[in-house]
Amino acid sequence: MSTNSPELESQIRELLAQGQKLTAIKLYRETTGVDLKEAKDTIEAIERGEPVYSYPPGRFDTQNDALLEEQIKQLLARRQKIQAVRLYRETYTCGLKEAKDAVDAIEAQMQRELRTNLPATPAISDDPFAEDTQRNRRFLVLVLSILLIVIGGLAFFFVAGNGF
Repeated sequence: MSTNSPELESQIRELLAQGQKLTAIKLYRETTGVDLKEAKDTIEAIERGEPVYSYPPGRFDTQNDALLEEQIKQLLARRQKIQAVRLYRETYTCGLKEAKDAVDAIEAQMQRELRTNLPATPAISDDPFAEDTQRNRRFLVLVLSILLIVIGGLAFFFVAGNGF
């Protein structure tokens, strides 16, 4: 049975009518693979007469869901979080909080992947000249040129001063 199966919802409603809330939660967990809190929240929502969503927020089970996840990741990479939440809400017809939580989970996963994929480079280089830039080289050439001009001028005055 899939998460949005009418048979599952019917079984859950029957169990709730019989006062077997724990059995309904267990059935929902086994069928969908969600954690205990999520299953409890869903069963309580069914008890209150709220709609059951196709998939729990943050879960991607089919190829279409993987495509949606990729679209959401692209939106997040472009810093378009509101559009990502809107896309999730429209696709799963869920509430704003559920969609935001799901998109936040995807964003956190992206950040974890980014941290693990960074190259391992030391913060301080072993090479003392590694930080040498083109600007530093120009400055050094300028200082050396001025120094040579000053030395040349002094040499000229000493030679010219002794020749007269």
